[in-house]
Amino acid sequence: MNFYEVARFQYAASRLLVKLAQFRQDGRFFKNISNKSNVNILLHPYTEGSFNIDVSDPGQPESDQFLELGLGDLIAYVSERIIEKIDEETLDHVVSKSPVKNGGDSSASPEAIASLALKVAQGQANLDGLPPDLKTLVRRRVAELSRDASLLEYSASIDKIDGAREQKLIAMAAPLLSEMAVALRRSAETLDVKSSRGENSRNVLFLDEKMAAEIETARVDTEITAILCDVVQFNKDNGWGKVKIENGTKIVSFSIPYDLLPMIRQRLIDTMKIDQVYLQTYFVRDRGGEVIRLIVAGILQTPEV
Repeated sequence: MNFYEVARFQYAASRLLVKLAQFRQDGRFFKNISNKSNVNILLHPYTEGSFNIDVSDPGQPESDQFLELGLGDLIAYVSERIIEKIDEETLDHVVSKSPVKNGGDSSASPEAIASLALKVAQGQANLDGLPPDLKTLVRRRVAELSRDASLLEYSASIDKIDGAREQKLIAMAAPLLSEMAVALRRSAETLDVKSSRGENSRNVLFLDEKMAAEIETARVDTEITAILCDVVQFNKDNGWGKVKIENGTKIVSFSIPYDLLPMIRQRLIDTMKIDQVYLQTYFVRDRGGEVIRLIVAGILQTPEV
């Protein structure tokens, strides 16, 4: 593996985990990590030939702790906001050339892939024999399902993260996840982040080279922008969709974090039937500053004209 790329990944990953641990304890984190503010997250040695990075989280004192969450759950929280969800064009493209063959079922459909991903997440199926594109898609969907489960299970703690804290977490985590993606330039083909508690393990983040390239070049705004837009496509199950912005001259995708989806789903559907939708969003921009997608943070009452 390329030493420079791996070193950048490890530095970014360590900063992300320490800052998430600080946030879990106090609801805030320090801009700079000093010896005094450093949290005791330990690195387990790996065997020769393996490039697994296995870290243990001893946890913080529970007295006055802001959040009762594992670091994997916090990674799920920020990843759900920063990583783009599977879009329907990608799903249709892979499905069209990669039939699903699992348990005697050779059908190829979004529903079949969703079913297979759920079985894999539950340990009832594996990815053996799948074409590479389909295997990547299923692994990505498994990570999404695992994040969904984590966010639902710990919704009471997550509800403590208000809008201001969410903004700070996204502003901190987005560039660090981008830096972690550097290792996928040449040194690695995929990146999996797994969260384990006892015998339970969840794949809370999956990146391949294409996803990593998109993260590296994208920049997430640190402030929320309210925008009137026309929704032209919406997947009510995973929160992905498309909207027209800039007076209908541009179409971009959007995603709703799974923990917010139950609160937004029906209101968004009802508003779509009337006219424009007034969304609170983070703009995700390319290097030239152009908006390429939206991360939905809320929905507002559409102003009367």
